[in-house]
Amino acid sequence: MKDFKQVWSCGGGTQSCAIAALIVRGDLPKPDLAAIADTGYERATTWNYLDEVLRPALATVGVEIHSVKAAEWAKPSMRGVFSNPGTLLIPAYTNESGEIGKFSSFCSGAWKANAVDRWLSQTHGITRSKCVKWIGFSYDEARRVNRMREGAEFKAGLIRFPLIDDVLTNRAQAIALVEEMGWPTPPRSNCWMCPNQGDHEWRSLPPAEFLQAVEFEREIQKRDPNAFLHRSCTPLDKVNFEEEEDLFSRPCDSGMCFI
Repeated sequence: MKDFKQVWSCGGGTQSCAIAALIVRGDLPKPDLAAIADTGYERATTWNYLDEVLRPALATVGVEIHSVKAAEWAKPSMRGVFSNPGTLLIPAYTNESGEIGKFSSFCSGAWKANAVDRWLSQTHGITRSKCVKWIGFSYDEARRVNRMREGAEFKAGLIRFPLIDDVLTNRAQAIALVEEMGWPTPPRSNCWMCPNQGDHEWRSLPPAEFLQAVEFEREIQKRDPNAFLHRSCTPLDKVNFEEEEDLFSRPCDSGMCFI
């Protein structure tokens, strides 16, 4: 992979902050390029941390994180919440059949991975087959790592896990590493309207972002009245978030959106 570019796909979350710390410390080599996808829905805490902590720290070692807007770089047919043929791209819940079900998730691939790939190709001439993409999974995320290792891109040597292949790190160690740098505890990266949030995360949204999510849900229901952001299939502004949480109120604890 001598001539292949090393591209860090920064997710803005805990593990990505650990990768940034390792780069600044010199424990990881500097990537040739670093990019973070801007879905247009990311929580403000992610961008605040990026601008106030990560970018200044990385600038000291000559690394710039480029923001790639999905509204500009995702495939034109996949830039909206509904694809051009009309498929809802987010993993919303539905009660159309009379029972609660869940849509597949296309947003991460369309708005993040594919958008960054198109940006790399069209602005830097780096096609997906000519770069090694850094993914910030930590070693306690074995299920997701193993799934990616079974794919063609990993087998072709196009995926690197710095927190596994280079500096073995779990999530708790990632947080400790960031705090050892004197940086604030890193935020979890996710979208304010993400249906994969647990009730504790919905409660943690600032009022302005929660109201955005309420309005967002109303907009998607104009096209699909059976689509909901909350697992109860109750309108978001009618959900009782004070009820005791259980395992199923935390539907997604980590993954590509949160690294």
